[in-house]
Order: sequence, then structure tokens, then C-alpha cells
Amino acid sequence: MYIQNNQYNINSNNISFGKNNNNWKRYIDRVKQSILDTLPNAEINFNKNTFDKLSSIDKRISRPAENRAIMGITALATQPLIDTYNHKVDEETRTISRNRTIAKILSGTLVGIAVRGSSYNIVKNMTQIEGGKKYSKSLIPRGMIEHYKKYPRKLENYRSATATALAILAMCITNFVIDAPLTVYLTNKFNQKSGLDIVKNKEVKDE
Repeated sequence: MYIQNNQYNINSNNISFGKNNNNWKRYIDRVKQSILDTLPNAEINFNKNTFDKLSSIDKRISRPAENRAIMGITALATQPLIDTYNHKVDEETRTISRNRTIAKILSGTLVGIAVRGSSYNIVKNMTQIEGGKKYSKSLIPRGMIEHYKKYPRKLENYRSATATALAILAMCITNFVIDAPLTVYLTNKFNQKSGLDIVKNKEVKDE
């Protein structure tokens, strides 16, 4: 599948599973390939305005911060419902579990957006092909400048991938320094709002 000249092309015959030395896996791959080969090729034509809008949306949601926001919204709309309607446990446990899930999603999403957004801005400032500053091209691989000039979309993909990798490294620290304490804080606040008297970090020992 690819977008070119205001067309969205779906070419199932170009999808290949490659070669596999295992006889059973090779048979499964042939079955999958046969199914794909039966699907017709399709072309969806757009007018220029629609094509430009779709390209802009695709470019926007592919960025790390926006991508993390979409994941957070989806999780917030689904996961708390699972905890709320889990009738295998009592009502108080369901409430605590739901509150913690909401807190964890909120903290993870907020921190994730901040970290990924910052990472993307750093990478973007260091992958400016036409930039004249000292570090404008620092993160562009040698020999790829002319290639990215010709294919700017590939440069955007490279920025997103690099920013995501940088954000993952940063979140190895923020998960402990920010995420965990914020999750505990929000969980306690939500529990209080739910009328639950939960003592923070309380330990019960059997005597």
C-alpha cells in the first residue's frame, strides 16, 4: 500500500512472505500468499485538496507526541471500563483498580507526550538539511542529505523513529522519577473522591 500522485494504491500481489527453510512454515506462507493473491488490486483516487489533507493528517499523527496521545485516549476510553465491570471481584476492589488504571494512563500519557514531544523537537532541530547552525545536521547520517532532499517524507519518518528511540531512553528514567510518584498521587486523589479511605504505603503485617 502506498500513496502516490493523489492515489492510494493497494497492491496485494506485491506482498510477499519471502523464503523459509522450515517445511511447515513454508506451507503456511504459501497459503497466506495464495489468499493475498486472490485479493484484487485497488486504486482510490482523491482530489488534490483531500489528498493534501490526508497527507497532512498522516504526517501529524505519525509524530511521537501525537501518536502517544492517541494511544492514551484509546486506553482511557477502554481499560477503565474493563476494571469497572469486572464482577469477579468486589466493588471496592473494582473501584481501586479502576482509579489506579486511570491514574496510570493519565500519568503515562502526560509524561509520554512531554518526553516524546521534546525528543522530536530536539531531533528536528538537529536534522535541518538547509540549516546553517553548528548542529543543524548532526543527526543526519552521512551521505543521506541529498537522499532526504529528494524524499522529504523519508526524512520525516527518520525523525519520528529517531525521536521515539531517544524518548524510550529518556523514559527509562522518567518512569521511575515522574510516572510512578504521579500515578500514586493521582490514585490516592481518585480514591478519596470515590469515598475510599486508603492509607498511602500502608503495610499490614501478620502477628
